[in-house]
Amino acid sequence: MSSSHSHQTSDDYSSSNIPKNMSTMSLERRLQQLKEESQKLDQTLTQKLASSPSGQNLLHMSTSLNTLPPDLHLLLQQLHPIYSQAEQAESSQWEILDDLTQAARAIQLADRRVIHANDCIDLYEDLMAAEACVIRRNKYKVNDKENENRKIQEEEHDWDANDDLQDDLNYASSLERASHVTLCLIHDLHIATDAVSALTTSGKRGLLPSTSSNDTINDSMTTTNKQVPSLATPLPDDCERAQFVMKLAPRIRRLEAETIKCLAEQFEFLLKEFHALQTLEQQKNANNDVEEPVMVNDSSNLHDMQQQSLLLVMLGHVMRGLALLGRGKEVESIFGRVAIMPLVRPQITMGRMDEGGNRGECAGLERLLQDVLQSVIVTYGPVVRMSETMFVSYDGPTGNDEELSAMLDVDLLTAGVWVPLATALMADSGIQMAIFSPGIASILQANYTTLDRFLAQLADRVLLEEENAKITVVKDESKRQTFDPLQQNLTEGWCRKAQERIYAHPKTAEFTKRWNLPIYYQLRFGECCTRLNKAIDATRRNGWIAQVFSGSEDKEAVIKSQSGLEISFFVELYDVIFGLWRPDVILTPLANRFLRGAIQVIGRTVTFVEEGMRCRVRFGDEPKPREARNGATENGNGQALVVEATDASDGGAVSHAPYPSRAPYYWGESEVDVAGVAWELNILESILSHEYGTVVCEALKLSNFGPERAEIREIVDEMLKEASNLIHPLIDMAWNEIIVELITKKCAQPLAAVKGVAATYRMTNRPPPTQASPFVGTVLRPLKEFIDEFGHRIPDRVGSKWKHQIVATIAEQYALAVEELISTVQRTEVALNSRRTRKSATGGMRDGEKVKLQVFLDYEQFTKSLEDVGVDPATVIGVSKLKQLTAEGEELLKRNENGSGNI
Repeated sequence: MSSSHSHQTSDDYSSSNIPKNMSTMSLERRLQQLKEESQKLDQTLTQKLASSPSGQNLLHMSTSLNTLPPDLHLLLQQLHPIYSQAEQAESSQWEILDDLTQAARAIQLADRRVIHANDCIDLYEDLMAAEACVIRRNKYKVNDKENENRKIQEEEHDWDANDDLQDDLNYASSLERASHVTLCLIHDLHIATDAVSALTTSGKRGLLPSTSSNDTINDSMTTTNKQVPSLATPLPDDCERAQFVMKLAPRIRRLEAETIKCLAEQFEFLLKEFHALQTLEQQKNANNDVEEPVMVNDSSNLHDMQQQSLLLVMLGHVMRGLALLGRGKEVESIFGRVAIMPLVRPQITMGRMDEGGNRGECAGLERLLQDVLQSVIVTYGPVVRMSETMFVSYDGPTGNDEELSAMLDVDLLTAGVWVPLATALMADSGIQMAIFSPGIASILQANYTTLDRFLAQLADRVLLEEENAKITVVKDESKRQTFDPLQQNLTEGWCRKAQERIYAHPKTAEFTKRWNLPIYYQLRFGECCTRLNKAIDATRRNGWIAQVFSGSEDKEAVIKSQSGLEISFFVELYDVIFGLWRPDVILTPLANRFLRGAIQVIGRTVTFVEEGMRCRVRFGDEPKPREARNGATENGNGQALVVEATDASDGGAVSHAPYPSRAPYYWGESEVDVAGVAWELNILESILSHEYGTVVCEALKLSNFGPERAEIREIVDEMLKEASNLIHPLIDMAWNEIIVELITKKCAQPLAAVKGVAATYRMTNRPPPTQASPFVGTVLRPLKEFIDEFGHRIPDRVGSKWKHQIVATIAEQYALAVEELISTVQRTEVALNSRRTRKSATGGMRDGEKVKLQVFLDYEQFTKSLEDVGVDPATVIGVSKLKQLTAEGEELLKRNENGSGNI
């Protein structure tokens, strides 16, 4: 009973706690875990027994729990038969699953082969169909003789050419389909090549070898490491389809070459047909002298427009086919060679360029370019516009101008129209020399402006022309779509993007580099320097009154009224620096150099003015003396001085006319000249600070608003500030140093009469003075006269500081002279005091007192003179000192007025 119960218990335990389908390794890991848990429990039990007396007795009985019976080993022995049976069942089930999986995999492989076979069939059929389309080129291959015969037959029999055009249209569309097929075949060939290369590199073969279903798994370790067979596992790589495609590689490559050749030939043929059709239409219009819009209702015009429409559709098929095969550059090359070059080259000649002018002036360049562009627009304008809408797409769904995407492979406007035209202009050395390096600044500037304007308007002219510069009236809106195939409305944003592509093309950069712009700048800057040097030389000989302006009198008067300048030299300078920005002079790429040149001219002028202002340069030429009749050489002021000059009208005889120019002098010694020049400099500085920057921006054709104008204006103002910084110190020096010094010298000269006041009253018995001395009114007279003449020409930045400096210096010198005079008078009175025996019969005032009274009266007159020149006497230190020195004279005046001094 107990054994059966024990057996039942072990069965229950095995069925409930032992996992099923466990491998040997799993059971061993489980056994190891149980052993570790047993050791931990053993240690825990030992610790608990050691902590109590009864437990210690048990420890003496059994020193270790390791001596207990190995129940786990017995359990493993009992479970081993069960595990063996489970392992056998698993092996048999594994074999069944493996057989089913292999059968399913074989079905999948067979299904994949079927799919690949169908793909290969379709691929081969497409290849054959494309080859058939290409073979048809022998039927439609174009040569001039066949074209001529066909046209003659059509004219003789009055055949309808629509059938032939329809056949050509079918052929063109079949070529586009062939290009699509060829592109797909090439793509498949690339994939097949990569697949075969990958399989060859990894050492794999076409099909995965089958696995035998009779193999048994004897090793339990190997059995456990095998993955469970699953249909989710990817099929092995298969190169069977790739090998089939690889076998077709020669035919695919040959098809590609033949398709490209057919498309190129058909493109050339269609371009010639389109040109012939457009030429015929132009001849009809010329013969009929059409001035009114052409009506579509006319049957002949309707037929021509249908032909043009069909030709455009065929051209679209052919261009798209070449673009699909990556031959967009070939489309551009063929269009430029077959269509544009025959129109351009016959017209670009030296005779046409010089038409309407002298040899080498390129007077007919603008007319030539307009005629060439008009012929291109009239003949091939629809083709260019169609390609523009065909090969330029929109990024966004709304179709806004800002959503234009990048160009595809074909750009007929840039590479098909502009590049051939630029090449024709640069190909002939004579034409290239006449356009890009004529050696004359005005001609080069005119050529550059003409070509720059032509290039800037190229996209708008070609893309926005309506029906090749001819308005077509279509009454039936349903027919409009028939005559305008594959074309959309080109917007200004579209044209702007096209223009940007033209500027970004390498040929445009090459074309721009042909201009000899540095030489042009040197020529223009040399002209400016020549004019300035002539003006400087004439001014140096004849002074600031010299008339050096090289323009007309009317122009000089206009400049003077606009700017406020008065001296002819500065009017010439004004015309020089503003002339750099005239439309017939300025070139936009040289704007920075022109601005720098203007600043250099101003700097040269400032240097010339500063040297003369500092008395480093004399004005006027030294007279050339000659021997007088008496044998002596006369010199001096030049009254008897004559100059030997040759008179060409008198056969080279020597004329003895008086020397015409002024005697050498330093104009910096004349306050009038200095003030006049300083005022001109002040006007020039104001022009540079306000007006000149606006002229520069307008010359560069910048809009009145926008960040570009603001940025350039900031740069221009910063550069002009450099020129202004050269002028400011010169104006300050003229007023605060030179004019102050010159006027001070003139005002100080009458102060020498202060010493004579004492001699006037010493032992002369003259009555006491009642008015100021005559010299006092002349002290500040030079300053007063100067202010009256130049008071309205004093710069605001100068102010009245210069005037205070003059008055302060004169007052200080006057005070020193008065102080010395009074000191002398006092010493004289002390010496004569012992011999004073009587009073003056005239009023009882001593001589010294009369002198002091006179000095006080002079002081009062001097203060009035200060007020006349606009200076407050209270702000002048020298005047305060004079007041202190003449205080005794003021008391004498009061006493004299009260009669206290009379006898």
